[in-house]
Amino acid sequence: MGLFLDGRDRIFTLDAVTETASLVTSDGGISDWPIGGADLYTDPFATQDDGILLPVSANLLIRPGTRVDIQRHGIQDVRLTLRTSEGSAGSIISPGADELILGGWASLTVSSDERPLVWPFRGTLEVGDDVASGVDSVLLQGAVNVLEEQLVRDTRYNAGTSELDRGDKARFCNHSSGKECEEATVEGFFRIEPTNQERFTEALNAIQLVAHGSADHVKVERLGSSGYQIRATRWARFLYDPLLSFLAGLGALFFAAIEIYSNVREILRDVGSND
Repeated sequence: MGLFLDGRDRIFTLDAVTETASLVTSDGGISDWPIGGADLYTDPFATQDDGILLPVSANLLIRPGTRVDIQRHGIQDVRLTLRTSEGSAGSIISPGADELILGGWASLTVSSDERPLVWPFRGTLEVGDDVASGVDSVLLQGAVNVLEEQLVRDTRYNAGTSELDRGDKARFCNHSSGKECEEATVEGFFRIEPTNQERFTEALNAIQLVAHGSADHVKVERLGSSGYQIRATRWARFLYDPLLSFLAGLGALFFAAIEIYSNVREILRDVGSND
């Protein structure tokens, strides 16, 4: 029973294609994103003509605690919106130029014309958006894979895979109270395919996302409802954990042997009484 109930670390991996995602960074060192040639807006009321054209060698450094909203439709430009309630949201660095410190709000329109863009991150993550009036960016497709720690080794086994539906919203959660989700820190990356590669479909040319991290469960909200939770059930251990599968097999053989032994004794007893 102890082998069945013992607590184990679980890593959840989300592999998705989405038109929108939100991130709150927890490590500024890993959030160093190439944004060469992007248009920068530092005023939420600015017009399109107010944009600042950044050098082709520009990189965006995002500071911890900054919320980043990322959005892309099809093969269009990517829109990044950064906001923080304290201090600066980050800075723009270019070789041979002074560092440009951002304020508490900034927006960037980023093009990916020649090569893919890969933006790594570490922080809390929300993928997709509630399907409701006025929402035009949703999760397109995705899957959540659960890797659970084995009993006696520093290895893991696949404890199950769950497919996400178009329009779902997913978050990584630690232990939750009621409907509230205590969001877990995850790591991953966004990949933006070039706009000039016609062989890609629209879904692949939105935002490709891979994220993984240790959590209690992944919370999925569907069409504005509370949805459901993706977990690794303890019963799955008997199917996927090699040691527990072996012990379960031994237990089945033991009970089968007892049953056979009981039946043989009953038969021999009947034969003896007939004689």
